[in-house]
Amino acid sequence: MKKALILLTSITIFGLVSCGEKKEKETVVIEKKVEAPKTKESDGTSLNISSDGVEYSSKDGKKKTEISITD
Repeated sequence: MKKALILLTSITIFGLVSCGEKKEKETVVIEKKVEAPKTKESDGTSLNISSDGVEYSSKDGKKKTEISITD
């Protein structure tokens, strides 16, 4: 009799737990507009050498010099 009561209680508890109300997690998406970073040309000198030729540029304040030598 005790075994039957324990078995019936176990099945009842198992049924209540497995059939209980399940809570689903809600996903929230936040969208925010982002501006592209502005590239600022810094002062200085650059030299690019490639198979097409040589490119030299220099910038000092408002003055800018660009020289391209190609084949």
